[in-house]
Amino acid sequence: MTELGPFRVNPDGKTLSRNRHAWNNVANVLFLESPAGVGFSYSNTSSDYVVGDERTAVDSYIFLLHWLERFPEYKGRDFYIAGESYAGHYIPELAAVIVADPTSLKGIFIGNALLDYQNNDKGSLEFLWNHGVMSDEIWANITKHCSFGPSDGTSSSCDAATTAFYFNFAKIVGNIDVHNIYAPMCIQAPNGTVYSSSYLPGYDPCINNYVTNYFNSLDVQEAIHVRINTRWSNCSMQVYGNWKKPPLTMVPTLSSLVDTGLRVWLYSGDMDDVCPITATRYSVHDLNLTITKPWRPWYTPANEVGGYIQQHEGGFTFASVRGAGHMVPSFQPKRSLVLFYSFLKGVLPPAVSLWQP
Repeated sequence: MTELGPFRVNPDGKTLSRNRHAWNNVANVLFLESPAGVGFSYSNTSSDYVVGDERTAVDSYIFLLHWLERFPEYKGRDFYIAGESYAGHYIPELAAVIVADPTSLKGIFIGNALLDYQNNDKGSLEFLWNHGVMSDEIWANITKHCSFGPSDGTSSSCDAATTAFYFNFAKIVGNIDVHNIYAPMCIQAPNGTVYSSSYLPGYDPCINNYVTNYFNSLDVQEAIHVRINTRWSNCSMQVYGNWKKPPLTMVPTLSSLVDTGLRVWLYSGDMDDVCPITATRYSVHDLNLTITKPWRPWYTPANEVGGYIQQHEGGFTFASVRGAGHMVPSFQPKRSLVLFYSFLKGVLPPAVSLWQP
């Protein structure tokens, strides 16, 4: 409802409008709420809420098998799995379960992925410094005491350096959205109404408010056949509080998936500090794959540089999306659709502005 789906919720929180750049313009798209407890999904068994990466991957695979039994006309078609953020764990882990059995899985497509916790810590701090948010002095103090490796876990000096920054985060960084450090903020007026702090074409920072109102409408809950009188929220603290410790890195899993011949594409909005492009680049480097097509700009049909892209051995591809934050289809819907279409076709987006999707 806020990114790549066919509809967006209007500011009234009651009506919908078409998303002209929805991904289902070029593919059949199935959205899965996972794990149990996210969105309208639920379980009557309390132990189902004590979950983690492995349980989520297996549950998602079981769901997929049952869904294909329910809709057998989709069996045998090429299919792909995609996600963003923590899907940097979800998607490779699910793909690893799927490729263990003969399937028609052709590729994975992950945006602003959390792939490696240490790389993400370093990449996030470095991103803020590179973009003038953090001072040279603070960054120098962090890099002096932190190696961003296993030894940091026992380093009191590194802990002190990073804690000093994060403890004063609001004062140092200010009132910005770390999902897109250049995006407007959603402001709430004293009377409860919300509005954008400034104008960014095609993006409304208050859309999560509209979506929350929409999904908590009884009429909507009845119409989409979910359990009514459910209090829908953007996050599930029930799931978050019961999450088992995840793997620290997905780099070995990604490497094994590339070795199977699976199409693996990562992409990053270049204004995100939650899972920034700097962090993803460190993880791409850790894959140690030979570059086959060097870093270059890619273009949209509107003659715009949509971002930059590079391909490695095995077809592994890493791309940036210019002007996008953490949720790429929210900030740059046209560019995200061009990149997604290229991924489906298995070809890099154009190096010149003559291509039409």
